[in-house]
Amino acid sequence: MKTEINKQDMLKIRMDASTLQLLEQARSYVGLDKSKFIRQSIREKAQAVIAEHEQTRFSAEDWRLFFELLDNPPEPTERMKKALQTYNNIVADEV
Repeated sequence: MKTEINKQDMLKIRMDASTLQLLEQARSYVGLDKSKFIRQSIREKAQAVIAEHEQTRFSAEDWRLFFELLDNPPEPTERMKKALQTYNNIVADEV
């Protein structure tokens, strides 16, 4: 997903006094102006939300089954054998 960057884009937000005070206190600690602090905070939060939603989570049972199948893989099916033969034919043609 590519977004065109335009420095003229503007975001106006309403903020209650306590949130504004928090913003001012936090940004003063890191030495950023309000705009840079807000942009950085939004970017960090957005990246964290995206990472959380794009992460694959496995249950204990999922992990148990995964390692069980690594230790004791099932016999290949006819379809898997055919796919391997097709792959081998493609690779042999490239050489």
